[in-house]
Amino acid sequence: MSETWHQHRKHQNREDLIDAGRELFLQHGFPGISVKDVCERAGVSRVTYYKHFESIEDLVFAVQMRVLEHMSEFVQTMDNPQANGASRLRQMLEAWSVYAAENKASMKFILLFDLHYDAYPPEQKLLDRYETFIRSKKEHHFLNAALEAGIRDGSLRTDLHLYETGEFVFTAMMGLLQKLSLSRGINQESGVPSTSAESEPLHTHEQAPTTTFIDAPRQSISKRFIDMILSSLRNQA
Repeated sequence: MSETWHQHRKHQNREDLIDAGRELFLQHGFPGISVKDVCERAGVSRVTYYKHFESIEDLVFAVQMRVLEHMSEFVQTMDNPQANGASRLRQMLEAWSVYAAENKASMKFILLFDLHYDAYPPEQKLLDRYETFIRSKKEHHFLNAALEAGIRDGSLRTDLHLYETGEFVFTAMMGLLQKLSLSRGINQESGVPSTSAESEPLHTHEQAPTTTFIDAPRQSISKRFIDMILSSLRNQA
């Protein structure tokens, strides 16, 4: 019984550290955050920290994987297995657009992570663990079921390669949504993302989910982009 309690406490400490790291990294970025900062936010000692993570980079990678999992789980819950594949895919991509608008800090974190570790590769052990995680996500991609259904029911092109198409859609959507997450506003006349000082102020905390947070120009850009993706995947008359 005592062992079970200790196992639970150990698991909780790890979760508390990941939550604390996520809060700090999403608010401030990770390059300037220390183990001490995370321990103070989580309310645990440095000794406890090093029982779970070998370095601050170890925690950064854990947070990155947690953020990606949260994003993919959100999109996947919007799937409607009763619809045809193309409709399922559209609904999930639109949900992804909503998620990105409501979680801009998460989208920025994913982008910062990719850029930072592309320029400054981590130790091989961390890289191997992350590549294993990414490979698993590609094999069980959150868009795969909709894509496979579309190929099977004819609402998408039958010559599509499932995994390559999933990677194409993921890369295209992430590129757009991360660009929009960096934009403080959208030029109302041109519909072009703007980073000028005259646009709305940056938020330091993750926004609470609310559809009213998503402005019409961003919705319009996302919708047009989703239309383009689906058009490229459908059979041409």
